[in-house]
Amino acid sequence: MKDYAFFLTFLITIVLFATLAFYINRKYKKEDMTVQLRECFNLVRDSSVAAMAHYQIWFALRGEEKAVKTHFDDMNDTRYVDFFLASNSGNYKLMFIETACLFDSDEKTHNIRSLKALLSSNDLSELTKKFNSKLSPYTKLVSNIKTIRSRIIAHKEANVEPKELYKKHGIKPDDIKDLLNTVAELLGEVESKLNNNSSSSTCGVTDRWERATFNLLKALHNGKNSQQNVQADT
Repeated sequence: MKDYAFFLTFLITIVLFATLAFYINRKYKKEDMTVQLRECFNLVRDSSVAAMAHYQIWFALRGEEKAVKTHFDDMNDTRYVDFFLASNSGNYKLMFIETACLFDSDEKTHNIRSLKALLSSNDLSELTKKFNSKLSPYTKLVSNIKTIRSRIIAHKEANVEPKELYKKHGIKPDDIKDLLNTVAELLGEVESKLNNNSSSSTCGVTDRWERATFNLLKALHNGKNSQQNVQADT
């Protein structure tokens, strides 16, 4: 009888330890998945913010009815023209690179695809479905952006005529803006979930870089006029 009681106690102890180990392991696996999700989110968010910044600076400088119309003489000043030409070209290229990074298909990189997989693994499948439905209309646009990024911008492919490729894969600036704003909205929802439904966000829709570009141009314009007025007075 004593042997039976000892065996029963021993068996219950083993079961309790096994159960405890299972839940501890499950807890740590869950925490590890959450860490992976946050890491992936942070990197995808950084690409989203960078893409939006490069787009807004480029479009502010070169878009119709933008700085080309209101500050052409300021930008064309021989003292600054090289800076604005380089800024235009650099931001244009980086816009394509960062936007394409968001939709990279490489499993070794952090992108929207990997973020969706981690959301589903962390019981946030409703957000994965929202990503799929809201980004679905941009499938062709994303494909065109990746083609131009790969064949013209990131690599100078031989026997490829840039003008013909742009014509074939025509991309309107407003379409890029809509895509990036949609991504920013979706990432804002993810950030809210990760921060216990907090309303603060580091990746929402904003025009801060366009405003900053025009503020710079206005300061340049006003400084130029002040300098001219001083010279006129002397």
